[in-house]
Amino acid sequence: MKILFTGGGTGGHIVPIIAVTREIRRIYQAKQNPESQKQKKDLQFFYLGPKDEFGSILLSQEGIKVKQIMAGKIRRYLSLKSLIQNLIDVCFKIPIGILQSYFYIFFLSPDLIFSKGGFGSVPGVIVGKLLFVPIFLHESDIVPGLANRFLSRFALEIFVSFPRTEYFPFKKMFLVGNPVRKEVLEGSKEEAKEFFKIRSDKPILLILGGSQGAQRINNKILEILPSLLENFEVIHQCGENNFKEVKANAKVMVNKELERSFHLFLS
Repeated sequence: MKILFTGGGTGGHIVPIIAVTREIRRIYQAKQNPESQKQKKDLQFFYLGPKDEFGSILLSQEGIKVKQIMAGKIRRYLSLKSLIQNLIDVCFKIPIGILQSYFYIFFLSPDLIFSKGGFGSVPGVIVGKLLFVPIFLHESDIVPGLANRFLSRFALEIFVSFPRTEYFPFKKMFLVGNPVRKEVLEGSKEEAKEFFKIRSDKPILLILGGSQGAQRINNKILEILPSLLENFEVIHQCGENNFKEVKANAKVMVNKELERSFHLFLS
């Protein structure tokens, strides 16, 4: 069986795909003869999406073959720059991405396409529909983004994380929750304290900004960091683009004693 995954190219799309592939492998192998080598060739995973070095590394480590394509998105905020970018994406990037996807999917001939959504999944899903490949869509949020609202019309079934997910046809939806990697649910409190170097008895505050780091969240945290560290031990996930800046600003804003309560990690 060949399963083709597609998504937007951020950690929010990539990591759930990894969780799904691991679970499919686990179930598939449980049903097979452990001594059979044929099963390794029977089940194959592929990924089609925009360029994302971090995502490509994660997927490749899972044995998922990655194919990068062009992908564009529609920006709904009004400015001259966004208007020009939208024209470039609509007139060039999206058509080229669809053409790239067509040749790839045609020769790959996947048994099904699993879309995690986002603008990066648009070319693959459109082509999949044209080539009569069954399409399954997963939506993590209660309010789907523009891309998933558009792609929902092509999906055979839509897996959702919330019972009242908006915009999708009710008859297509199946409530399954969010795909989570097994090791996330099997952690140890003691191991976590050692890994994050937690040394105080203060409550622990975890700040997550997604794989891109969320600069606006970073800025707000820096504004209140000294008072925050007085009451909490903070674990702060930061994106690569802002990591050095946040680290430097934090050193300036807090003293040595409070600095021990701030744990900055690159996402």
